[in-house]
Parts: sequence; C-alpha cells; structure tokens
Amino acid sequence: MRHRARTVLTIAVVAALSGCGKPAGEQLLGKWVNEKNKETIEITKNGDGFLFKDTLVRPFIGAMVNKFPATYEKGTLQVGTGMGTMNVGYDRDRDVLLVPAMGGSVELTRVK
Repeated sequence: MRHRARTVLTIAVVAALSGCGKPAGEQLLGKWVNEKNKETIEITKNGDGFLFKDTLVRPFIGAMVNKFPATYEKGTLQVGTGMGTMNVGYDRDRDVLLVPAMGGSVELTRVK
C-alpha cells in the first residue's frame, strides 16, 4: 500500500513540475537587434504559432519591414518565407538569436 501511495505522489510531483517551464518557443519572444546590420527582429505570439517581423534599415531606401508566420519545432523557430523555410536558432547560454544569412548567420541580441 505504501508503495502505491509513493508512486501516486511521485507522478503528481512530476506532473506539477512539468508545467513550470515556458511553453515551447516562448523564450524567443521579444525584440532582437543587430546594430552592425541595422536590423531588428520582433517575435510575437500569433495564435498557436508566432509572427516574425524583420525590419532592416538601408541607406537611401529606409526601413524595409517584412512579416512572416513561424512555428517552433525541434528546437528551432521555422519561419515561412517566399523562398522556403528559414530555421532560426537560439543560443541559450549567450541569449543570442541566430538567423541564417548569405555566407553564414547573423547574431542578434535581445533588447532589454
């Protein structure tokens, strides 16, 4: 009888603790910036998914704003663009967003 009570208590504790973390992808919410490239990305919740808003400031052109739907799967934010899916990564230790770019990736830091 004690074994059964201990098992039920263990299951209850595990179930309670599993709800303590942030839902998948929520650590990416907020504004991110790369000062060198004059780029800002804002990630917001959009129903069950996310909205990825990319603002890039170019000389003589001004700000170019693009918005894309996104989902969080397998540890990456998958952003649907007109040219396919872009996988955006997150370096948790440095709190840096990793966005694919020509010739590598661009790192953006969180705006605090």
